[in-house]
Amino acid sequence: MNTEILYRNNIFLIPIGSYLEAADEAYCLVYSPLAGKMLVADKEGLEELPDVLPELVVDGDASRLLSKVNAAGDLQKMSVLPNHACNFSCSYCYSAKGRSNVSLSQETLDKALEYFINPQRLSERHLSLSFIGGGEPLLSWPLVEHGIRYAHALALRHGFNLLMTLTTNGSIMNDGIIRCLKDCQVLPNISFDIIEEVQNKYRKHFNQVCNTIDKLCGSGLVPVVNATITPDTVERMTEMFQFMDTRFPKITDMVFEPVVSNELFATSGELGLFYDKYLEHFFAARNMAQMVGKNVTCRIFKNVDSLLTRGCPSKLTLTPQGDLSICYCISSPQEKMYAQRVYGKVDAKGVEIDEEKFQRINGINVYSFAKCEKCFAKWHCAGGCMCPNDLYDEEYLDEVCRFTKGMILQTLLQRLEERCKAEGAGGLREYCHFLKQNNLKS
Repeated sequence: MNTEILYRNNIFLIPIGSYLEAADEAYCLVYSPLAGKMLVADKEGLEELPDVLPELVVDGDASRLLSKVNAAGDLQKMSVLPNHACNFSCSYCYSAKGRSNVSLSQETLDKALEYFINPQRLSERHLSLSFIGGGEPLLSWPLVEHGIRYAHALALRHGFNLLMTLTTNGSIMNDGIIRCLKDCQVLPNISFDIIEEVQNKYRKHFNQVCNTIDKLCGSGLVPVVNATITPDTVERMTEMFQFMDTRFPKITDMVFEPVVSNELFATSGELGLFYDKYLEHFFAARNMAQMVGKNVTCRIFKNVDSLLTRGCPSKLTLTPQGDLSICYCISSPQEKMYAQRVYGKVDAKGVEIDEEKFQRINGINVYSFAKCEKCFAKWHCAGGCMCPNDLYDEEYLDEVCRFTKGMILQTLLQRLEERCKAEGAGGLREYCHFLKQNNLKS
């Protein structure tokens, strides 16, 4: 079948013969991400693909399925960075170069929240607000508490459903903080490298973080734990899950995110080897978690259930200087791409947005990269996250692309395996072998 017709309809042929212990081109995964459908076909089956094509093609304008932000006024996600200070010194920290004594003022925070949680700004009533680091937000707890309580009050007043999260390194926690988080239904996220010697190598304060997690779990405020996976931990993810499951049995959700760093990998080849190990051990840890009703995930894995035009959603990120950035990973004038990623300013007078610049930054998306045009991962990757795109050169980004496609393909194959087992087959290999032996269509 003419592959150009398939591409125009966002249908992709992915060779998977080697996975099925055959020649690579012997079988293809036929994937229609916009329709949310996939099937496996051998060479004979591909000849009959036109017969089933109508089932794989989305009727009407497919763009209606994609979430879009056309202007800053459409934004539903906001990140607040209260300061650039931190009591940790993680070697892989994305914001380490931006350390300073600059802190956000309460007046600026209020103006930003009043803009964000405003029924006249947008009709949508679901918003998400994160207090997060460019430093450690709890070093500015009086300001953060004020922001949480003010945002909560604004949401109640204007009829918004507001999801609030707080990301902290876990070194600071007390009863007053817990009380505020519970009062305003804020979900805590703890950045924690889990393995004691690794935590103490990169972040330190292992026992303090454990005590914080104990306090939160004991109060009924069970956190999500975010672990940055580095070369030190990439082959220890099952060990990390087992530790969490035993030491903190109430915690059900863990994010094991691969590190983004141009200092930990001397060559693109080293990065590629790291990603290969990550794929193997991530799925081993995830499968282990699923067996006991828990969840290990990461950004790319979660994106398989989304249809995106941008690798990361555009945000209102309020920096300690009172600027508005597209992404919380870029928050300080000392960082390389700061001037290119800032599109607004908040001060005592209110919020000022350079709409033209916002459109320009927001317009860096899946349509901006020629390599995305015929890629089966395009609607889940959408050109990739801006952070590695800004940090890495092309050779490194090739490895990022290979990893992303590997993660998405392995996820799809795993779902096919589960479907086969649910239908009584031993698995995908056995199912395809049965069809082949009995001259049945795959």
